[in-house]
Amino acid sequence: MMPSLDVTFVRQRFSKSTVWHSAGTNHEVLVWRRGTARSKEYEFEQGPTGRFTPAPGHVWVVPAGVRSAATACDVSCDFARIVIPTSSTTRLELQASAGKQDRLVHHMIERIASTAARTDPAGRLLHDTLIEALHLHIVDVYGRRRPAQHRAARVLRPEVQQRVLERVHDDPDGSASLQALADVAEMHADEFGRAFQATFHTTPHQFVLAQRIGRARHLLRTTTLSVAEIGRVTGFSSASHFATSFRRHTGTTPSRYRTDTSGG
Repeated sequence: MMPSLDVTFVRQRFSKSTVWHSAGTNHEVLVWRRGTARSKEYEFEQGPTGRFTPAPGHVWVVPAGVRSAATACDVSCDFARIVIPTSSTTRLELQASAGKQDRLVHHMIERIASTAARTDPAGRLLHDTLIEALHLHIVDVYGRRRPAQHRAARVLRPEVQQRVLERVHDDPDGSASLQALADVAEMHADEFGRAFQATFHTTPHQFVLAQRIGRARHLLRTTTLSVAEIGRVTGFSSASHFATSFRRHTGTTPSRYRTDTSGG
């Protein structure tokens, strides 16, 4: 039998914007049970970024060791926090995900909650069985077998590097997706991702994000555009998303950076 999951139920209320961070040594899955939030923006260190309005059954999958952050406004919600030990996924790796609505997970979470206080033998057996079934479902849907060890990935040819960099620079708002860059390189997305990392020693997502942050720093130093306007033109969905990402990469806020580099 696989090591048991740790399932806890959390209630949160925030009238203003709030930020969640995750970077644990075990896998973590958050399931939105009920409640409201004006918006939820998310960003993974190596993976997707985006925005959605939470609804029952939305899941946020954070693989072990992957840093992730999410922001939301006007939060009043209940959610389940599922911690999956890495010892149960030695042959698999979970894929970072956010914004996917999984009705089966939601239904299972509600049944687990309804049986949590049961002390009779049948109730305890049902509760434990539901947790193991939830474990299997998450691993099956959000996991993938670890790739076999291959020889070192080949680097991108100089002319391909040039085409890819031009594509990145042509989209200062960060709209160049992994697939779009792979298309420019005339490669499959997985193959391109490995070759890109071997060439530039970072992932395509982190490279594009660094370019956006770099452009934002330039605009903060050299223009009178507001912080919100700069966040918008560099592709961030809101001022809070921009501020969170900027601080994570520079160690300071956009406003403080502008003040410190103004020369005044």
